[in-house]
Amino acid sequence: MKRWLCILILCLAGCIDGRSEEEKNKQLQDKLAMKDTTEITVLIPSKVSSKKLAITLPRCFFGPNLKNKIVDGKVEEKAVSIMYQLPTFSGFPNDEEALHQCPDFSKPISGIGIRPLFTQTSESKLEYGNYWLKQQYYRFSVKEERNNQALYRAGIAGKLAIFANQSDKNQQDISIEFWPFDAKDESDSYPHQTDIHSVLDKEFGLGYTVYSSRYLHGKHKPSPNQWYFADALIDIYKHNESLLDHPEIVQGFIENNNRILDYIHQHSKVVD
Repeated sequence: MKRWLCILILCLAGCIDGRSEEEKNKQLQDKLAMKDTTEITVLIPSKVSSKKLAITLPRCFFGPNLKNKIVDGKVEEKAVSIMYQLPTFSGFPNDEEALHQCPDFSKPISGIGIRPLFTQTSESKLEYGNYWLKQQYYRFSVKEERNNQALYRAGIAGKLAIFANQSDKNQQDISIEFWPFDAKDESDSYPHQTDIHSVLDKEFGLGYTVYSSRYLHGKHKPSPNQWYFADALIDIYKHNESLLDHPEIVQGFIENNNRILDYIHQHSKVVD
């Protein structure tokens, strides 16, 4: 009787688990990928030439999101996300250890998206110097201008953006999009998350989020006397100031982005 009861329980368990064998196998492969330290190369094709961006890192940093099959250690994707423990990119490298070990996907993750840059039309060329403003001009309208700089409304209600061109202090064109602190809603999480987009190489770009110290804990949290550009951005709007009057904050985001670019360049190259 006990034997038949066990068989019945196993049958019911199989019925309750409605996943197909293919789905079960996919989930198993995803779990294995999250701990796989074998180096692979992800190739991202350009949209404007025959070139490809080749990124080489341990398999686990690409998470379970690769859509195509890896063959001989290589896989081609339209775009890719590289995953690290939060808060790796906030004051990069905020978590040095995270750069050398597989991310723990049961804990908060910080991702960096890499993709090809697009032109306005199939006939046009990539335009640098405020690339992000030129590419998505329809999203932005000028809010205020001074000191040879402009602050833009960024399409979504309340969101603002500022742009910086490539220069001797800035490796690539960058956009900084943020929600200014609002005293009417101090608990709002959006001002504590700043979206960054940057040109990576001439035909490729990247995007990631920088977090304020609200999301940084323990050894990753700035000390009370330490100046941190993401916190400074919140503080100036608490005092009804404007980012246009604080170029040091913009420079903080630029220098952080320069360090991220240096890191990605160490693990990637453009191939024909």
